[in-house]
Amino acid sequence: MQDTENTNEWVNWIEEAVDKEHLKFYEYEEFNNIQHIGTGGFGNVYRANWKNSGKLVALKSFISLNNFTMKEIVRELKIQRKVDFHDNIISCYGITKLEKS
Repeated sequence: MQDTENTNEWVNWIEEAVDKEHLKFYEYEEFNNIQHIGTGGFGNVYRANWKNSGKLVALKSFISLNNFTMKEIVRELKIQRKVDFHDNIISCYGITKLEKS
């Protein structure tokens, strides 16, 4: 039960960041030509074309959204917000969600 409660806390943090426009949400359909380019400790990385901007971007997908993973996602987003002004830091444009059918 505790793990679920903590996971919900991190999900709520992300949803609030989107609601307050601290973090942008993009529809998954805004990306095309999605190709797997690597696998890391938390999941997979894909290269994709961002239709609206013409930019080439990296999309991260997470294998499991358990409490530990969610906490790390939030930690990474918080750090990103602090250093996103620097030219040598990869920008985080926002998040998206692939709905499984």
